[in-house]
Amino acid sequence: MAVSHRIARYDIVELTEPLDEHAAGERGGVLELYEDGTAMIELTSLPADVGVDRIVVAPLRKLRVVQAR
Repeated sequence: MAVSHRIARYDIVELTEPLDEHAAGERGGVLELYEDGTAMIELTSLPADVGVDRIVVAPLRKLRVVQAR
């Protein structure tokens, strides 16, 4: 039987679909979870000089846990 983990603060997650200018596969840490089914994430897989926002709010359905806290 597969075991799933609900997304929690400080988990490392990956985008499963593109989000705005961010590609599927980008990773980051969950900073906050909201009651509307979204999470604030700091994308850490981006180079520092990319010039795009590293903090995004993404629907939980577009995320998968890579490493639980």
